[in-house]
Amino acid sequence: MITKTLFGKTKNGEPVYKYTLCSENSSASVITFGATLTEFTVPSKNGKVDIVLGYDELSSYENLGNYIGATVGRNSNRIKGGAFTLNGKTYQLNKNDGENNLHGGNVGFSHRVWQEERVDSENNSLTLSIFSPDGEEGFPGNMTAGVKFTLTSSTLDIEYFATSDSDTVCNFTNHSYFNLDGAGSKTAHENYLKIDGEFITEVDNTLIPTGRLLPVKNTPYDFTEFKKIKENNSKVGCYDVNYCLNGDGAYKPVAYAYSDLSGVKMTVLTDRPAVQLYAGGMSERVGKGGIIYTTLDSYCLETQTYPDAINREDFPTAILKKGEEHYTKTTFKCEII
Repeated sequence: MITKTLFGKTKNGEPVYKYTLCSENSSASVITFGATLTEFTVPSKNGKVDIVLGYDELSSYENLGNYIGATVGRNSNRIKGGAFTLNGKTYQLNKNDGENNLHGGNVGFSHRVWQEERVDSENNSLTLSIFSPDGEEGFPGNMTAGVKFTLTSSTLDIEYFATSDSDTVCNFTNHSYFNLDGAGSKTAHENYLKIDGEFITEVDNTLIPTGRLLPVKNTPYDFTEFKKIKENNSKVGCYDVNYCLNGDGAYKPVAYAYSDLSGVKMTVLTDRPAVQLYAGGMSERVGKGGIIYTTLDSYCLETQTYPDAINREDFPTAILKKGEEHYTKTTFKCEII
């Protein structure tokens, strides 16, 4: 079952709608501003629990930053110097993270209103679309992009689509902040985490990769076996690190999280070559239900390609060729253990 309600209007007067997908035991809500996941409620051993952070008001999504729950594009993560060369031409992007471009620029897909493409009640799915004209935020090509959310039991599939009339950058992600004990619980970093990646990309002091891949073994970045996030977080202060996933890019499980408190286990499946772990860097703010979110209340698992991939031929590509169709899939599968 899918319901549609008016969530609010942007500061420019654009209406933003909220769609709620309901399965036999779970629900997920998406708003058209940023194609943003605002709620994902699943069964736990203590009753149902909403495992993603969000806001009650549209103005918070517009103004507070941190991309909470948003679909990020055209490019997730950073591009060095806000510039790249493609087919012999250099493109200058907006710099919105110091000297670098982050998550698509000043007004990326995360801060635009998407359009309803299809509501499929039979398959419990919602497809939203967006058009990005040539030159928007400095990127080449007229791009049409789409994102499809499908809820089956306690499993949420997110599929991404895109085409362009010129070669361009294409690297989407969902930027949800998870807490398997419930949004606003102060125990998120008590959650256990495992990532199927034995290397991370070394970065400079602006979080741009140097090109070296560093082994995680015997470092605070080692999540090759389950451990509490806080065990390592205290050593690094804030995680904002790209894990190079094992395998050949086939769609498969790549990360796992679980909570002893709620009994919820979440498995992340993707065909992307990397996942960005972001934990401990969000500033304090008021979230859903008036709950104060703090820096240790959540963590992100952003499936994508490597940061600054457009500037490095030795990294998995972030290029969408003219006339080709971009397609990727990421799944968040929840169960009680």
